[in-house]
Amino acid sequence: MAQALARYDDFSEWYEQWIGDAPPLIASHAGLLPVVTGKRVLDIACGQGRMSRYLAGLGADVVGVDISAAMLDKARAAGPQDIAYVRADVTQRPAWWDGRPFDGCTCELALMDIDDLAGTLSTVTTVLRPGGWFVASVVHPCLPGSKLGLSSWPPGDGYDREGFWTSPGHSPEGVRIRVGATHRKLSTFPNALLDAGLEAERFVEPPAPAPTYLLWRCRRH
Repeated sequence: MAQALARYDDFSEWYEQWIGDAPPLIASHAGLLPVVTGKRVLDIACGQGRMSRYLAGLGADVVGVDISAAMLDKARAAGPQDIAYVRADVTQRPAWWDGRPFDGCTCELALMDIDDLAGTLSTVTTVLRPGGWFVASVVHPCLPGSKLGLSSWPPGDGYDREGFWTSPGHSPEGVRIRVGATHRKLSTFPNALLDAGLEAERFVEPPAPAPTYLLWRCRRH
């Protein structure tokens, strides 16, 4: 069943070339990511390991988890070998977890690809130590800010219509036409964080003519 859910398996070769290995979006906003040197960090929906490698380069003890076997193959091949990559559905109770709490969790531009937000945040709360942090970035739920100027919700539907969608007119050279996206309203994200027992500390909208990305840092109670 897990293999069927891995939407990126069929596009791992294309995605690796398309996204490259530039620093992750989270890294470009000073003060958002806490000091990770010597810390145990879980990278959720790690894909081909771009965020995991960045964290490891800062001296973190990193575990990357993703549902796509093909993407994890790319991550392992890129190294370094001391990053532990685990294939698992992050929306389910983490049977793969060894019980050692994480100091922090990251999720770089991936929550739009996960249908079960509550399940994912439940995993975050479960594996974090008390006071542990969660830093994430998402495509902005109000407008992705592309040159096309199109909305981040299904064509023909309104902003209130949450759920999975795809469209040939949105980013025809990018991810959304290939794997789709799960649209959520802006209010859904902070409410889901609160429901999961995660207290928001900071939200960031990078400067842009139209909103493109939304980032946050929160902490487990």
